[in-house]
Amino acid sequence: MDDDVMADPAGANDFSRWRRTSPLAVIFFIGQTLERIRAIGNLLIGLGLAFLIVRAREFAGQFIPAAILFIVIVAALRYWFFRFRITRERILIRHGVFRKTALDLPLDRIQAVNVERSLAQRLLGLATISVDTAGSGSLEAVIPWVRAASANRIRARVAAARRERPVGEGEVDGAEGRAAPLEDPGPAGEPTDDGLAGRLSGDEELSGEVVMKLPPGDMVRIGLRFLGDSGVVPILPVFFVVDPRDLLRYVAGHLGFLEPIGRDQVTGDYVTGVADAIFRTGVLAVLLALLAAIGIYYAFKIHYGFTLYRSGAVHRTRAGLFTQREVVVQSVKVQQVTLSQNLVDRCFRRFRLRAEPVSDEADVLEIPLLGARMAEALRADLFGPEGRGLTLLPQNRAIARVSPHFIGATTLKMAAPPALGLAAFVLLIAGAPDAIWAEISFVLALVCLVVGGLVALQRWRRLGYLHDDDGISVRTGFVARQVDAFLFRKAQSVTVKQSPMQRRKGLATLEIELAGEVVAIPYIDHRVACRLRDYILYKVESNPRWH
Repeated sequence: MDDDVMADPAGANDFSRWRRTSPLAVIFFIGQTLERIRAIGNLLIGLGLAFLIVRAREFAGQFIPAAILFIVIVAALRYWFFRFRITRERILIRHGVFRKTALDLPLDRIQAVNVERSLAQRLLGLATISVDTAGSGSLEAVIPWVRAASANRIRARVAAARRERPVGEGEVDGAEGRAAPLEDPGPAGEPTDDGLAGRLSGDEELSGEVVMKLPPGDMVRIGLRFLGDSGVVPILPVFFVVDPRDLLRYVAGHLGFLEPIGRDQVTGDYVTGVADAIFRTGVLAVLLALLAAIGIYYAFKIHYGFTLYRSGAVHRTRAGLFTQREVVVQSVKVQQVTLSQNLVDRCFRRFRLRAEPVSDEADVLEIPLLGARMAEALRADLFGPEGRGLTLLPQNRAIARVSPHFIGATTLKMAAPPALGLAAFVLLIAGAPDAIWAEISFVLALVCLVVGGLVALQRWRRLGYLHDDDGISVRTGFVARQVDAFLFRKAQSVTVKQSPMQRRKGLATLEIELAGEVVAIPYIDHRVACRLRDYILYKVESNPRWH
């Protein structure tokens, strides 16, 4: 056993033997126990246990303390039987009371070591470690409530083991290994070598090179984005149609602050004067300010202190006001990079970037706010030497639009059903075919077609694609804009489809299925779609590295 003990010049031989986590980890196991018995609790409630407790108060007084004691005992047993050990080559974890589980994780196959620290953990100097290994789509192991210094040593040892991996076993010296320098990096940390586990102790140094940071002022911009993403904003102008005083009285009455009034008492008067217009505008401004304040609060809560680090092909983000959470994603597991921009982002000339992993259960690398230059630099950094001809910027003129026939087809698809439905509804109300009602139906149908055509035109202007020899970028959107970029070798399957209208025009829709999403490029030339399909399948079959 001594040969496998992890050598640590800094004196971290504490991990050479089986160890338990901090006794405070009982809190973590209590939470896990509650999650596991939630389904059983719902079943018991469905059988009438809640009714029995309400009717038999003396039984409830005995049952509730017994249930709490049972949960605490189970959590204590789970803590007692949880042990871990770190050797030169692997992390060993043993847990389980009745059903024993043994995890054996080789260090050179660990992709990321995520560290999450809640406010309580930060005050106590503790952290929760989650381990993500190659070949798994989600987190494979969790070591709860260990000392922060221990978490740093574990992360450093994994980083050292990755550098010691022989060429050919992974992606270190391949196309997705050492990334090219970013165009606009932030202040860099000190360079490290194979003695990282012994020499580094600072948290910043262990995280790697600092690529970017978000100052507190950017939290305001992120919070204001909530106004663009919220579905409440479009209905706020209702205050110019409905009297807000009656509406507030209606809400306050149902909350118990005032005498309730009926829904029919909420008047629908339009603006009656300058004073009324000023009042309603003030109410609208207050509601907008309240929504903005909520968005800014959540931006500070989730993204405060956001910092992006890079160490080789590994990217790490750290953020959080109360709970400081780290997300670690390796380039080899990124299947798709998405850059989005809503109306608020366009005002600030900023974007939001998401690097989607292979599995939906794995952590997503998200950059909540960044500029165009940094977005392109991160895209090149995540894809490495592949996909150099791609782009994430929606305004890039190299993106080719699809056929204009998309406008007519989309107009008919969007406008025809509501136009026919409105016409039939109007005629049904009339009770008989009358010239006036027929004219009203015709006008409503025409309005639907015009609105549908304008929407289809805007969608066509936003729809386009750009590809090179390694990957493709697809632009979509209506009010907001979005660009998805991915490498061809990440595709699961490729399909060419044709509707009757597309067949007549020699067009087709190319559908590319990824691990968790289908990206479609409609109304492109059928021959181009077939060539792209065959080439993507060739890239998938000829490339031994799928992810």
